[in-house]
Amino acid sequence: MSTMKSIHKKSIAAAAAVLLGISSFAIVGAEPSNGASELNGDVVEYNAKTGLMTADGHVVLKHNDGVARGSHAEYNTKTQDGLLTGGVVANQGDTHLTCDSVRFFGGTQVVAEGNVHGSKGDKAYEGPRAEYSTDNEYLRLPAGGTITTADGSFTADYMEGWMKENHARGVGNAYVTSPKRNFEGGGDEAEYFGEESGKVVLTGNAWAIQDNNRLKSQRLTVYLDEKGQAQTEAAQ
Repeated sequence: MSTMKSIHKKSIAAAAAVLLGISSFAIVGAEPSNGASELNGDVVEYNAKTGLMTADGHVVLKHNDGVARGSHAEYNTKTQDGLLTGGVVANQGDTHLTCDSVRFFGGTQVVAEGNVHGSKGDKAYEGPRAEYSTDNEYLRLPAGGTITTADGSFTADYMEGWMKENHARGVGNAYVTSPKRNFEGGGDEAEYFGEESGKVVLTGNAWAIQDNNRLKSQRLTVYLDEKGQAQTEAAQ
């Protein structure tokens, strides 16, 4: 019995740490850590031979200050693959996630599907599907979506982001708006570079408007300074 409890605690901790780690566009992938872990459900089963743990009905998964809720959960202690479905709601500190289902693979890959809404602090994203790799902090919204920060929002039919570099790219009907800088622009593609670069590159039928000034080109580069201003440069 003590062995089973130990296995349960380890698997629950791993599941919770990975599951609760998807909840933000700017998230750093969580690794399984020590701390209080708990799994509650109307029915909980564990198969020691296959390593599969399942829970059904009012499922509540807790790890440290993180809590995830759903109607059905699965976790394999051998493969570290897991699933939580049924109106998923996950919260950990200022990190939040809601979706129809979330699946994770080997503790490093996470896929959330169905009306996905995630946030951390002043950053948020939404879309039909979100895929996240915790090892390289890469986020992909293959069916499109919207990313929102304190500076503005970024929408496209396909989106991907590299969290470490504060770098995001959108393809198809890309649209960027920043009320703070009185700027909006769009094109077939848009790429945002944060950190020291501080610029947005719009390509393909690109357009931009700032302070009632309008520009159109096949390629526009918008430089963002620290004072909240934007300077737009059209390709020659």
